Amino acid sequence: MVFRQSWLVLNIYFENRMRCRFFRKIKYLLYSAFFKLKAFFSGNRLVPWLELKSWRPYVIIFIFGFLLYGQTLFFNFTYFDDQSLILEKAEILSSFKNIGLIFSNDVFFSTAKFYYRPILNLSFMLDAQFMGVAPFVFHLSNILIHFFVVALLFYFLCRLSRRRELSFFLSIIFLVHPVLSQAVAWIPGRNDSLLAGFVLASFIYFFNFLEKPRLGHYLLHLFFFSLALFTKEAAVVLPILCFFYGQFIFKGKLDKTDKVLLSAGYFSIVFVWFIMRSLAFAGRADGDYLAAFLGLINNLPALVLNIGKLIFPFNLSVLPVLADSNLFFGIFAIIILFGAWFISKRRRKFYTIFACLWFLLFLLPSFLRFNEVPDFLEHRLYVPFIGFLIFIMEIDWLKDLNFRKKTLRIVIILIILLFSIINIVHSCHFFNRLSFWQAAVKSSPHSPLAHRNLGAMYYLNNDYQKAETEYLAALALNDKEPMAHNNLGLIYLNRGNFWQAEIEFKKELVSNPNFDKATFNLGNLYYRQGKFAAARRLWQETLKINPEYVQATQGLNILVDRLK
Repeated sequence: MVFRQSWLVLNIYFENRMRCRFFRKIKYLLYSAFFKLKAFFSGNRLVPWLELKSWRPYVIIFIFGFLLYGQTLFFNFTYFDDQSLILEKAEILSSFKNIGLIFSNDVFFSTAKFYYRPILNLSFMLDAQFMGVAPFVFHLSNILIHFFVVALLFYFLCRLSRRRELSFFLSIIFLVHPVLSQAVAWIPGRNDSLLAGFVLASFIYFFNFLEKPRLGHYLLHLFFFSLALFTKEAAVVLPILCFFYGQFIFKGKLDKTDKVLLSAGYFSIVFVWFIMRSLAFAGRADGDYLAAFLGLINNLPALVLNIGKLIFPFNLSVLPVLADSNLFFGIFAIIILFGAWFISKRRRKFYTIFACLWFLLFLLPSFLRFNEVPDFLEHRLYVPFIGFLIFIMEIDWLKDLNFRKKTLRIVIILIILLFSIINIVHSCHFFNRLSFWQAAVKSSPHSPLAHRNLGAMYYLNNDYQKAETEYLAALALNDKEPMAHNNLGLIYLNRGNFWQAEIEFKKELVSNPNFDKATFNLGNLYYRQGKFAAARRLWQETLKINPEYVQATQGLNILVDRLK
């Protein structure tokens, strides 16, 4: 009765103003609001708990995501790659004049060249234009990139499945899932979120090209593919997924002309990327590819571990190692997934193969071992997770979910809340360098890298006793752990224990002969002992290894002045 009377009053008021388009719009909005409220309170029909029309899903993603990840805006650097990528490259990142350096070097500007990822460095350069190397702006960009990817994922899943409510639910799971928090809370983790954004954008324009073969769709598809490839090497598998989708899933299938055009485009982009990468890596010694492949084989159990984390995100680690990981959840998750898929009568074979290809092609290359860093860091699940979502969309019970049922809505809210709480707790491990490496040692006590870098954090905090304990723990696990002997030598050097310091520096150079810091530090030790000729020789050797080692240049200048 109240609704009806209110509506009559407003109707009379607006009847005299119907010529005004503005007031007609207000009338329509009030009309909708009144009758939705009436329906909700009268109980005649159930109002959908969430209307996924036009811009609404994207606003929900943005607001809910900020509530979840807003705390990371006040996080600092972890000193796990971010100090090398940002703090040590502040001068390069400060000016766009240095873009050429970004595209002509590996991602770390190092002598040991592993990764050619100029778009990642370019994103850091864009951030540095606002607040220098203050962590706030880098964390803000990580959050915004994540929101952008989730929005693209929602649109992508809608195009792929034509199920809007299910696509939105899975996109929210992707938004809050704890296993992906490393890609947001850890600044270098944006490499995988950037990759995901470009891959999704490229695939969306591939959809458009299949439906309407226009030049603009073709060029934009290739443009985003090129951005993905210059972001991370794993993007090279995208053409395989596109051809599979076009040949076996798209109803119209690719004709010969389309295949030729796409092949020519992919080949041109990969060729340009390969040439630029080769020029950037000129003079680099070839890696041990056999060892890298063996590393992949040895890391295959991590495949089970990662699948478990997608469904049961309770065994999380900022620096996972197999020795400290529990495979039980992974085995259980695989049994559940296979069982649910097997009993699904409406599963589609090619969609399932497409999902598995997506998951494996983007994940397995990260298992290749080129250095001592663990090969299954959780942020590397970011892009493979999309394949996992495509796979579970082929399970019947998920297809049949009725999102208007009150019980289901409660279950969904509880799942999202649980994941959000775990996410917030896990994200706090990235608060600063000390909390990060303490969490690494706690979750992975068998990782020499974790102990070594926690020792480095204690050293930077002038807590030399704890630093020594962690270095010794790292060497007990791996007596050739890079930099551990060198760092121990620095502690002994500061204590004036020159004999022990010399032993540690020499041990470092035996296992790591081209380590510029150990070479310089041994020269510094000899300088303090008055052995100037030995110091000069070592500092000259340091500059051969790294011509930009400023302290070595300064040391040689001091020696010249002293010997005049």
